[in-house]
Amino acid sequence: MINIENLSVKLGNFSLNDINLHIDSGDFFALLGPSGSGKTMLLESIAGLKPLKKGRVILNKEDITDKKPEERNVSICYQNFALFPHMKIKDNIRYGLRFRKDGKQLKYKENFDMLVEFLKIDHILNRYPTFLSGGEKQRAALARALIVDPDILLLDEPLSALDANIKESIELELKNLHQNLRTTTIMVTHNFREAYSLANRVGIIKDGSIIQSGQVQEVFQKPKTAIVAQFVGMKNIFKVQDDMKNIKTDFPNANYIGIRPENIIINNEEIHCKYCFKGVIRSIKNCGLYREVDIASHNHSYQSYLTPNMYDLLNLHEGKEVYFGFDSKYISIIPDIDFKEV
Repeated sequence: MINIENLSVKLGNFSLNDINLHIDSGDFFALLGPSGSGKTMLLESIAGLKPLKKGRVILNKEDITDKKPEERNVSICYQNFALFPHMKIKDNIRYGLRFRKDGKQLKYKENFDMLVEFLKIDHILNRYPTFLSGGEKQRAALARALIVDPDILLLDEPLSALDANIKESIELELKNLHQNLRTTTIMVTHNFREAYSLANRVGIIKDGSIIQSGQVQEVFQKPKTAIVAQFVGMKNIFKVQDDMKNIKTDFPNANYIGIRPENIIINNEEIHCKYCFKGVIRSIKNCGLYREVDIASHNHSYQSYLTPNMYDLLNLHEGKEVYFGFDSKYISIIPDIDFKEV
């Protein structure tokens, strides 16, 4: 369990401002935010690599704010792997044990053997990092971070430096490692799919402040501000107007609402859902794994995501008139109307 209380850090012209987070033991917490928002700085502050201006870091009910990094039992794994090029992989993995008074205990040899087997890296133990693939380097870096049996594991964009074809296998190994070891984990990522797949809780950080945190589904489906809604991909955000009579009746106190594009259904015939509208397709964008369809209706623009298979079945094209709709459970009330770019 980790509690971050009013944590503030100043570095040049940038600062973290009164960060408050509670992460339970065994949680996998994903921290998302735009570039330059303070994600890595927050990880390094928890690890003791950045001096705090104020605030406290409480780990398992112990105040570790003033402890040195090597005294915190916190491991951090960077996106560039940070392996020592002059050391063989087996020595890289064991490196952190040098700073442990009990580093020669049997449990660490057992950890080494377990991680080598689990991550399938036995064949690279006597090789140097220069001769490894990105996936092999990431597995070695994970083993080095976990061999010391840390109270908390910090991952800074662990999959961003990997080729697309290896990302999924490393992601699966991360998931399996967490399910087996139950190590409390905080992961920085830009990738929403990674957050959905790996994390049970998520936080959004912007300009050095946490603007929302909670269960993954809660944050992605029910963002509390327009900035969060925009950042997590809720493309349909608009003011409730008189031409939305049913919505206005059902949500009388809502000025702005949001609907995720994957929750908007398109059909060639009228749809049996709570809110059904008619519109004309303005544009279709091929996004590889899905199609983004832009529909114009009553002076509003709606974005919907379709699988390629559904797109082909509906025989959609620009200028075609279609029905589209969604149910009330997919509507998010947006109390904040600040639509700044994120």
